[in-house]
Amino acid sequence: MSRPAILRIVFGGDDDARKLALNTGIPKSVDDLVLEIMTVFGVTQKFRLQYKDKDFGNEYINLMSTSQIEDRDTLRLIFLTTDDDSSMQETAHDAPACSTFPVPSSGSTCSSDTPNLSDVNASAIDSVQINLSDDSFCSSSETVILTFCSSAEPVVTSPESRTSSWPQVFVVPRFSCSAEIQLQRADTEFSNSGMLIIPPPKLRSDILEGMAEEIFRYVAYPTDSQLDQAAEALINAHPCLREKGTRTGHEGWKHYLKIKMSNFRSKLNKIGHPEISVNSLRNKRRGQGKAASNIKKPRKAEINAEFLRITTVPLLSNFLAQLDRYTVNLHKVFSSKGGASGQKISCIMAIADKCDDIHIKRDCVIKSLCVYFNEDVTTLIREFEDCNLEEAERAISETTLGLYVIRKEGAGAEEEPADVGVVIEGVQLLQNLQSVSFGFVLLFGLIYALNLSYPQSHKFTFEFCQKVLMNLDGSKLSPKVQALKIKMFQ
Repeated sequence: MSRPAILRIVFGGDDDARKLALNTGIPKSVDDLVLEIMTVFGVTQKFRLQYKDKDFGNEYINLMSTSQIEDRDTLRLIFLTTDDDSSMQETAHDAPACSTFPVPSSGSTCSSDTPNLSDVNASAIDSVQINLSDDSFCSSSETVILTFCSSAEPVVTSPESRTSSWPQVFVVPRFSCSAEIQLQRADTEFSNSGMLIIPPPKLRSDILEGMAEEIFRYVAYPTDSQLDQAAEALINAHPCLREKGTRTGHEGWKHYLKIKMSNFRSKLNKIGHPEISVNSLRNKRRGQGKAASNIKKPRKAEINAEFLRITTVPLLSNFLAQLDRYTVNLHKVFSSKGGASGQKISCIMAIADKCDDIHIKRDCVIKSLCVYFNEDVTTLIREFEDCNLEEAERAISETTLGLYVIRKEGAGAEEEPADVGVVIEGVQLLQNLQSVSFGFVLLFGLIYALNLSYPQSHKFTFEFCQKVLMNLDGSKLSPKVQALKIKMFQ
């Protein structure tokens, strides 16, 4: 094991510097170091790294290899915009821009980002599904590198598609010409005399409209923390808008943004925006006022494509790669768990230890994760034998959200199940999946893509998967999930 190291990470300016502790030493590759920074600090926006080069008087130079840095060095994050990405790809000429993640497989697989469903026909979707079929994740103890290659051809995005995930630093957009002139004058007056402005209705409307459009570029349904971040960015960009008598100076703007986003979605629903219309109860028949009512049974590829469109992160490959990456860390934490939960985890992980099937190992890790959070895994993953199919069908019809597993009579957990499926509101949305872990990933993707709430009985398991494994909205963790994340990296 390499010696532990610490690095000083600068986010933009020197006024925001943080310490990164690397208990296992400096990673062997820049990709691994980038992934470590994204995981520890919850960074979701693309960036490149720079280090201080002694040959150039400690000026910042792009980091090309981790051999160029050592313990206690300083690195700077340069966040990339769409234009930066384009220029980097042009510089590379014929070499595609790729990100690599280790995933178990029996052979090397290269999969392009899945296209937006609105831009492809049915035959194209079928071809994508072949790439994401069960055979793509076959059992093997070997590990290869799965490379996601971005096409050299320009990608045409529609107003209905996401261009990137929520940024680490929200950038306030430019507003209308009239609004910008008024704000510039008010900011100048504020810097001279400290006078705050009470924006007239037209100015407030222009500001909120511009902010709503910018927020919608990243998310249609922003969380409370995202609205807070956007409101704070607004008063930082235009200090004349700061509010008197409030604790943060932007609580009123946060409230305005929340209302504006609701009205903005209503307006888009009226013109038929697909992402908003699908969640409207007006599109459901009487008596179907539930989240899962009237939902077309999706294909696996469609879930992956919709998740990619919303988050710009590939679902299946990224989730499984991250799960494999942190299995050793999780196993270490699980083994230190005591009491009844510790005994249950020991029994589950004993199956993984004596089995070479990568799918079974992943299944055990997910089940152990539920038990670690003191959540009942049997209500999320319901198992039946094929000799009791009537009982299984009855139980599935009563299931609000979860997975079902059908095993051959007398088969153990170390054997491949006969069937695995995803159930929402008693409807079998997916079936004939090859493993519990595969089904769990698709269930997670469905919940996230449909903007459903995580079940209270398993909220910590899903939160961990979203914010730690997938690194989505990972800046604010619940105490339980935060504690597990800290133990993982000790």
